[in-house]
Parts: sequence; C-alpha cells; structure tokens
Amino acid sequence: MMPMRGPGNAASYGLGWTIKQVKVKEILPEKRMAICIDTEGQYLEATTAIHRTGIELEVGQTWVVDRTYGVWSFAARLEFGA
Repeated sequence: MMPMRGPGNAASYGLGWTIKQVKVKEILPEKRMAICIDTEGQYLEATTAIHRTGIELEVGQTWVVDRTYGVWSFAARLEFGA
C-alpha cells in the first residue's frame, strides 16, 4: 500500500524551490512584476503586488523571494557588506 501524501509544500514533492535569493534586474510597474536573477543564474519574475516588508524595491537590491502565496513574491531584503 502506498502512503498518502500529507500537508507540505512544493519542495516536499520535488516540484522545485520554494525560496530563493535573487538580485533585482528590472522593475515593470505596469505589470506589477520585477525581473530577477537567482544565485544559479536563472531569471524569474516576482510580483510586486504583494507587500510584506514596507521596503521600497529598487534595481540592484538582493532579496529573498518565496512562494508563500503561490507566486514568487519578495519576503526579505538582504544587505551585504559593511
């Protein structure tokens, strides 16, 4: 008998990452999206319609994005350096 799948997230079932570190490359206000590049060099779109931090999004910033709400959205800004 095969076990039933319980609660979990996309990563639990091999569907891909649910959290990534990205750098903002371009902001498309008319589409409410930002084009980002992750640490593996892959481009992805993240929505700017979901606001969780209150931090103004700018090109060049490094962020953590996740799929808490089903689409990539900005979870936390990372600041590296002195």
